[in-house]
Amino acid sequence: MQDINLLPQSEIAEQTKSKAVKLSTVFSIIFLVLVIAASGYVLYLNSKIKSEISALDAEIQGFRNEITSRSSIEVTVRNLDKKYNSLKSIFEKQVKYSKLMEELRFRKPSTLELESIDVKEGRANINGVADNYVSIAEFVNNLLNENFSGGTKGLEDLFSTVSLNSVSMENSRNKIQFFLVVDFNSQLLK
Repeated sequence: MQDINLLPQSEIAEQTKSKAVKLSTVFSIIFLVLVIAASGYVLYLNSKIKSEISALDAEIQGFRNEITSRSSIEVTVRNLDKKYNSLKSIFEKQVKYSKLMEELRFRKPSTLELESIDVKEGRANINGVADNYVSIAEFVNNLLNENFSGGTKGLEDLFSTVSLNSVSMENSRNKIQFFLVVDFNSQLLK
């Protein structure tokens, strides 16, 4: 058996429309609630991110202030670094002329006196007086002798050439005055 619907067709269309309106209203309300909830969540996240950004900005500003306050320390450190590097290079490249003077003293005979020494890079001009010509010759030979045993170890070949520029008799003291030009290896004095 078949059910007979006695409702007019317009009433059925009206009921269908009414159900459709109710259903769309319910869907619209549910969608509106979901949109409001999603919007609220987005606004919450937005405010949370803004507060984190402002906290990070404050922290960055604090670091900037700290960096600015330490700029004088940075300038001082740079200046100290430059001074340190300058001193380091001076000490590494410094020629130790005291070694040269000590070696000259070792090789000088006792009958000879050194009056003045003018030292330039790799060359020394020596003025002195001696009791006799043999003392001057002995001093020159000692300077050029690579097997000289009385000197500092490692400085045996310090002196490369010796030139006797002048020799003269000084009658007032009964001594012989001399002038030598001595070339030496300054790398051995470092």
